Amino acid sequence: MKFLHYLVILPLFGVALWAIFGAETVTETNGIRFPFGPEDGFKTQYVLTVFLIFGYFTGRIGAWFGYSPLRRDLRVQKKTNKALNKEQIKLNETVTGLKQDIIGMQAKVQQTPNTNKEIKHWWEIFKKPSKKGNS
Repeated sequence: MKFLHYLVILPLFGVALWAIFGAETVTETNGIRFPFGPEDGFKTQYVLTVFLIFGYFTGRIGAWFGYSPLRRDLRVQKKTNKALNKEQIKLNETVTGLKQDIIGMQAKVQQTPNTNKEIKHWWEIFKKPSKKGNS
């Protein structure tokens, strides 16, 4: 993209310089007269150079103001990203703590002996335990 930019700008800049340096040979007067300037006028090359520089800075200022909404959106996104990063750090700490709790609980379950009776069928849950000592 930068190459395309220079491909367009450099020929235009060359034409502007050619017009500035060739301007003195085209006019037969002493220069361009302004109401507030010197009596014999300003040299055409100087006036064109000033207007070229003025146009460049006017374009840069226009571009700066044109990109102001984009810069504002970028600042808002940066603030949002900071807040999301802080929230992500908190959530990562929470997940790490929960993983450690799960590992601790699994270790505790493996250490305790299994005293529960094994149920062979699901309907045995509802049966009353039989009294073997009293018949």
